[in-house]
Amino acid sequence: MRVTACFFGDGATAEGAFHESMNLAALWKLPVLFLCENNQYAMGTALPRYQSETDLARKAESYRVLAERVDGMNVVAVEEAARRGTEHVRARRGPYFIEFVTYRFRAHSMFDPDLYRDKAEIERWKLRDPIKLFVLKAVADGALSEADVETLERDVAEEISEAIAFAEQGSWEPASDLTKDVLTEAAVEASQ
Repeated sequence: MRVTACFFGDGATAEGAFHESMNLAALWKLPVLFLCENNQYAMGTALPRYQSETDLARKAESYRVLAERVDGMNVVAVEEAARRGTEHVRARRGPYFIEFVTYRFRAHSMFDPDLYRDKAEIERWKLRDPIKLFVLKAVADGALSEADVETLERDVAEEISEAIAFAEQGSWEPASDLTKDVLTEAAVEASQ
Protein backbone atom coordinates (compact mmCIF):
# COMPACT_ATOMS: atom_id res chain seq x y z
CA MET A 1 0.00 0.00 0.00
CA ARG A 2 1.21 3.48 -0.81
CA VAL A 3 1.71 6.01 1.95
CA THR A 4 1.37 9.75 1.61
CA ALA A 5 4.04 11.48 3.69
CA CYS A 6 3.27 15.07 4.70
CA PHE A 7 6.23 17.06 6.05
CA PHE A 8 5.62 20.35 7.85
CA GLY A 9 6.96 22.48 10.68
CA ASP A 10 5.57 23.17 14.11
CA GLY A 11 4.12 26.50 12.96
CA ALA A 12 1.78 24.70 10.57
CA THR A 13 0.00 23.01 13.49
CA ALA A 14 -1.53 26.40 14.36
CA GLU A 15 -3.21 26.65 10.95
CA GLY A 16 -6.71 25.58 10.06
CA ALA A 17 -5.49 23.41 7.17
CA PHE A 18 -3.59 21.23 9.68
CA HIS A 19 -6.73 20.63 11.76
CA GLU A 20 -8.90 19.98 8.72
CA SER A 21 -6.34 17.51 7.36
CA MET A 22 -6.02 15.66 10.67
CA ASN A 23 -9.79 15.46 11.05
CA LEU A 24 -10.45 14.10 7.55
CA ALA A 25 -7.49 11.72 7.63
CA ALA A 26 -8.78 10.27 10.90
CA LEU A 27 -12.41 10.22 9.81
CA TRP A 28 -11.68 8.49 6.49
CA LYS A 29 -8.74 6.43 7.80
CA LEU A 30 -6.49 7.80 5.08
CA PRO A 31 -3.00 6.32 4.52
CA VAL A 32 -1.18 9.48 5.62
CA LEU A 33 2.03 9.74 7.61
CA PHE A 34 2.13 13.21 9.19
CA LEU A 35 5.75 14.23 9.91
CA CYS A 36 6.09 17.37 12.03
CA GLU A 37 9.55 18.93 12.35
CA ASN A 38 9.20 20.78 15.65
CA ASN A 39 12.27 23.00 15.68
CA GLN A 40 10.92 25.11 18.58
CA TYR A 41 10.23 28.22 16.47
CA ALA A 42 7.60 29.18 13.91
CA MET A 43 9.79 31.53 11.92
CA GLY A 44 10.80 33.84 14.78
CA THR A 45 8.25 32.98 17.47
CA ALA A 46 9.06 30.46 20.20
CA LEU A 47 6.65 27.54 20.46
CA PRO A 48 5.25 28.40 23.93
CA ARG A 49 4.40 31.91 22.69
CA TYR A 50 2.00 30.73 19.98
CA GLN A 51 0.79 27.29 21.10
CA SER A 52 -1.27 26.62 24.21
CA GLU A 53 -0.32 22.93 23.91
CA THR A 54 3.37 22.51 23.12
CA ASP A 55 3.25 18.70 22.92
CA LEU A 56 2.15 18.63 19.28
CA ALA A 57 1.64 14.86 19.25
CA ARG A 58 -1.20 15.46 21.73
CA LYS A 59 -2.92 17.66 19.16
CA ALA A 60 -2.90 14.75 16.71
CA GLU A 61 -4.18 12.39 19.39
CA SER A 62 -7.13 14.73 19.93
CA TYR A 63 -8.25 13.66 16.45
CA ARG A 64 -7.85 9.99 17.43
CA VAL A 65 -4.73 9.69 15.31
CA LEU A 66 -2.02 7.45 16.70
CA ALA A 67 0.90 9.77 17.47
CA GLU A 68 4.31 9.84 19.05
CA ARG A 69 6.92 12.38 20.02
CA VAL A 70 10.51 11.53 19.09
CA ASP A 71 13.95 13.01 19.69
CA GLY A 72 14.52 14.48 16.25
CA MET A 73 18.22 14.89 17.02
CA ASN A 74 18.65 11.10 17.23
CA VAL A 75 19.01 9.61 13.74
CA VAL A 76 18.25 6.07 14.91
CA ALA A 77 15.14 7.13 16.87
CA VAL A 78 13.89 9.06 13.80
CA GLU A 79 14.35 6.04 11.53
CA GLU A 80 12.63 3.71 14.00
CA ALA A 81 9.66 6.06 14.43
CA ALA A 82 9.30 6.52 10.67
CA ARG A 83 9.34 2.75 10.26
CA ARG A 84 6.63 2.29 12.95
CA GLY A 85 4.47 4.98 11.39
CA THR A 86 4.84 3.60 7.88
CA GLU A 87 4.00 0.06 9.03
CA HIS A 88 0.91 1.37 10.86
CA VAL A 89 -0.34 3.21 7.76
CA ARG A 90 0.46 0.33 5.38
CA ALA A 91 -1.50 -2.04 7.64
CA ARG A 92 -4.56 0.12 6.86
CA ARG A 93 -4.95 1.25 10.46
CA GLY A 94 -5.34 4.91 9.53
CA PRO A 95 -3.06 7.94 9.68
CA TYR A 96 -0.05 8.29 11.96
CA PHE A 97 1.58 11.44 13.34
CA ILE A 98 5.22 11.82 14.39
CA GLU A 99 6.53 14.93 16.11
CA PHE A 100 10.29 15.18 15.68
CA VAL A 101 11.58 17.47 18.42
CA THR A 102 14.56 19.09 16.77
CA TYR A 103 16.29 22.43 16.34
CA ARG A 104 17.57 24.62 13.54
CA PHE A 105 21.02 26.06 14.05
CA ARG A 106 20.61 28.89 11.57
CA ALA A 107 18.11 31.66 11.01
CA HIS A 108 14.79 30.86 9.37
CA SER A 109 15.86 32.48 6.10
CA MET A 110 18.63 34.65 4.70
CA PHE A 111 16.55 37.74 5.58
CA ASP A 112 16.06 36.70 9.21
CA PRO A 113 18.44 38.59 11.58
CA ASP A 114 17.86 35.82 14.18
CA LEU A 115 17.60 38.28 17.09
CA TYR A 116 14.89 36.33 18.92
CA ARG A 117 17.16 33.53 20.18
CA ASP A 118 19.94 33.57 22.71
CA LYS A 119 23.22 32.48 21.10
CA ALA A 120 23.90 30.24 24.12
CA GLU A 121 20.68 28.34 23.32
CA ILE A 122 21.94 27.64 19.81
CA GLU A 123 25.31 26.46 21.13
CA ARG A 124 23.61 24.11 23.63
CA TRP A 125 21.62 22.50 20.82
CA LYS A 126 24.72 22.21 18.63
CA LEU A 127 26.11 19.81 21.25
CA ARG A 128 23.34 17.46 20.10
CA ASP A 129 24.10 17.79 16.36
CA PRO A 130 22.50 14.62 14.94
CA ILE A 131 25.12 14.08 12.25
CA LYS A 132 28.08 14.38 14.61
CA LEU A 133 26.41 12.16 17.23
CA PHE A 134 25.47 9.52 14.64
CA VAL A 135 29.01 9.43 13.26
CA LEU A 136 30.42 9.03 16.79
CA LYS A 137 27.96 6.19 17.45
CA ALA A 138 28.72 4.49 14.13
CA VAL A 139 32.46 4.62 14.86
CA ALA A 140 31.97 3.41 18.46
CA ASP A 141 29.77 0.54 17.24
CA GLY A 142 32.30 -0.42 14.55
CA ALA A 143 29.93 0.34 11.69
CA LEU A 144 32.35 2.99 10.39
CA SER A 145 36.09 3.45 10.77
CA GLU A 146 37.85 6.80 11.04
CA ALA A 147 39.08 6.21 7.47
CA ASP A 148 35.47 5.66 6.33
CA VAL A 149 34.45 8.97 7.92
CA GLU A 150 37.33 10.82 6.25
CA THR A 151 36.42 9.29 2.88
CA LEU A 152 32.75 10.23 3.29
CA GLU A 153 33.61 13.79 4.29
CA ARG A 154 36.00 14.17 1.36
CA ASP A 155 33.47 12.71 -1.11
CA VAL A 156 30.71 15.00 0.17
CA ALA A 157 32.94 18.09 0.01
CA GLU A 158 33.92 17.15 -3.55
CA GLU A 159 30.29 16.64 -4.58
CA ILE A 160 29.33 20.01 -3.11
CA SER A 161 32.23 21.74 -4.89
CA GLU A 162 31.21 20.16 -8.18
CA ALA A 163 27.58 21.23 -7.69
CA ILE A 164 28.64 24.81 -6.93
CA ALA A 165 30.92 24.91 -9.97
CA PHE A 166 28.11 23.54 -12.17
CA ALA A 167 25.66 26.16 -10.85
CA GLU A 168 28.13 29.00 -11.29
CA GLN A 169 28.79 27.96 -14.90
CA GLY A 170 25.09 28.03 -15.68
CA SER A 171 23.29 30.88 -17.34
CA TRP A 172 20.77 33.21 -15.78
CA GLU A 173 17.14 32.83 -16.76
CA PRO A 174 15.92 35.63 -19.01
CA ALA A 175 13.75 38.24 -17.26
CA SER A 176 10.96 37.41 -19.71
CA ASP A 177 10.63 34.00 -18.01
CA LEU A 178 9.49 35.61 -14.74
CA THR A 179 5.85 35.40 -15.78
CA LYS A 180 6.14 32.22 -17.84
CA ASP A 181 3.50 29.69 -16.76
CA VAL A 182 2.40 32.06 -13.99
CA LEU A 183 -0.10 34.30 -15.74
CA THR A 184 -2.38 33.71 -18.67
CA GLU A 185 -1.76 35.75 -21.81
CA ALA A 186 -5.01 37.63 -21.12
CA ALA A 187 -3.80 38.60 -17.63
CA VAL A 188 -0.46 39.81 -19.02
CA GLU A 189 -2.23 41.90 -21.69
CA ALA A 190 -4.68 43.34 -19.14
CA SER A 191 -1.84 44.43 -16.86
CA GLN A 192 -0.10 46.38 -19.65
